[in-house]
Amino acid sequence: MNKVAIVTDSTASIPEELVKQYGIQRVSLLVHMNGKTYKDRIDVKTPDELFQLMKQASKFPTTSTPPPGEYAEVYRRLSRKVNNILAVTISSELSASFKSAIQAKEMLESELPDINIQVFDSRTSVGALGLMVLAAARAAASGQDMAGVVNVAEDIRSKVDMLCVFDTMSYLVKSGRLSKAVGLAGSMLSMKPISGISTSLGKPLVVARPRTKKKALQVLLEMVRQRVETTSPVHIMVEHTCVPEEAERLEQIVLGQFNCAEVLLCEYSPLSSLIVGPGLLGLDFYQG
Repeated sequence: MNKVAIVTDSTASIPEELVKQYGIQRVSLLVHMNGKTYKDRIDVKTPDELFQLMKQASKFPTTSTPPPGEYAEVYRRLSRKVNNILAVTISSELSASFKSAIQAKEMLESELPDINIQVFDSRTSVGALGLMVLAAARAAASGQDMAGVVNVAEDIRSKVDMLCVFDTMSYLVKSGRLSKAVGLAGSMLSMKPISGISTSLGKPLVVARPRTKKKALQVLLEMVRQRVETTSPVHIMVEHTCVPEEAERLEQIVLGQFNCAEVLLCEYSPLSSLIVGPGLLGLDFYQG
């Protein structure tokens, strides 16, 4: 019973076969649309499915954090198998999931006094979060104790990076993540902004504003080259929303240009795609 179970939320981008292989548990964020509530990755499974539903929506969907009870139910279920649970959440600067996971832990302190539950703020999201969760899950599968698994998560958090190219800015405006004025200016200039998340900040910043997607991808790859050492193998997640062929081409470029320890290909969750819109391409990466 000294094993460590790993919990994360639905925004974490991890190939499904690896989620199953390592028994990673995901708690769904929520999408609210047309008077209904959809659990991310469960009630609506793909971005394409969500965008199709949105065609019949009278208003742009809203999103919310899973309530503490959702985390608590996962903790209870896992407590029958393990006595150590590590929940790695999306950045607390981007969502209240971290707070919800903490509240669930506090709810269960008297009910599960022998279960060691720790909640870890990833300070990032999507693929960078997925890489962190996957590293923690691999450490747990190798037999490391809770302290060792947390150390791995902390190590990845200290060096993981993420960059993404937006194909449209309209979804950022509609979801309230970007002002209408900035979004309109970007659209008029045909900008394909590149955004990144530093775990020291915990939220995204625009780091470049190329005018075309072709140029944006060139800048994206150059930025990755500048941030990695050529001698050390790099773990890379290639991500997209609704453009699998473009993502596969980017994956082949990555394999040809970098010394890769592994390259994973993943699509954003429906909820994450709702915020960034279709056509996004991104690279999440770390070395060591």
